[in-house]
Amino acid sequence: MSLSPVERFLLAHILYSYGGKVYFTTPSGQSPEEVLAGFLAEDFVDPSDRRYERIRRAFADALRGLKEKWLIELRGYEVLLTVVGRQEAEKLSRELYDELKRKFST
Repeated sequence: MSLSPVERFLLAHILYSYGGKVYFTTPSGQSPEEVLAGFLAEDFVDPSDRRYERIRRAFADALRGLKEKWLIELRGYEVLLTVVGRQEAEKLSRELYDELKRKFST
């Protein structure tokens, strides 16, 4: 399956940091993808950081792509990896994920 680097990283982040499922609340008027993208972006940069908005937009686009490919189920209150999504996430080893996360966070 063809995934962008951001899509693959987000799958691994949801798996390794959240066990494959994330609960969140969506304020009225905002899409679940936008809210979740902001929540996940805060795992790496502070919202006041100049990179935050660019990361949030990239994550939102990646989440929409993952949803269209049936790799995640995104509801108003949770996102969870599908069986195929978990398999794709596991293609990025925990060690490589940790290394990428460390580089991404600095």
